[in-house]
Amino acid sequence: MTEKLPAILRLATPILALIAAPFFTEVGRAAEAEVVKVDTPSLEDYPDAGQAAGMVWHYIHGDEKPHLAFQVPQTDNELWRMTCQKQSDGSSRIANMIIAAPEEMEAGDQFGFSIRIDDRRSIGILARMLPTSLEGETYHMPQFSLINSHILFSALADGSRAYVNLNGSKFSIHLNGSGDALAKFLKACQ
Repeated sequence: MTEKLPAILRLATPILALIAAPFFTEVGRAAEAEVVKVDTPSLEDYPDAGQAAGMVWHYIHGDEKPHLAFQVPQTDNELWRMTCQKQSDGSSRIANMIIAAPEEMEAGDQFGFSIRIDDRRSIGILARMLPTSLEGETYHMPQFSLINSHILFSALADGSRAYVNLNGSKFSIHLNGSGDALAKFLKACQ
């Protein structure tokens, strides 16, 4: 019986190769698919939401907590605000609020949305519709908190445009000047 065993193994090897080949081919195709570059979204699908108003990235550090805003200079007209929140354990988190009204969202709703920088992969974010006071009125806006080393911040700092999809409400913002403003803000919020 031991004399026949190597012959059986020699016969089994090509059969196993034929059976396994489709699996390895599919794995190879999946790896190739990950390398394929994704197209940059268009401004037609993600209209610019700040350039016409002259919005810029602005770092503010005064008597209050450090914060960063995408806003019209010298006004309180903001689209995105980031505020430093020191935690009881000494760490810091970045509280984010986007001044927008996503479709079909109500007070307290929790939802996922995406931010894509240039032609890179989308970054998924979990937000909640929380109250905020604007011009004496209470509104519910998308708010979320991230650690200060979150991948979103480095992507915003070195990109040229962010494409935001808030539950179907799509817009984009330029990232000109975001790198310097984010570097100062994140350094102050450690």
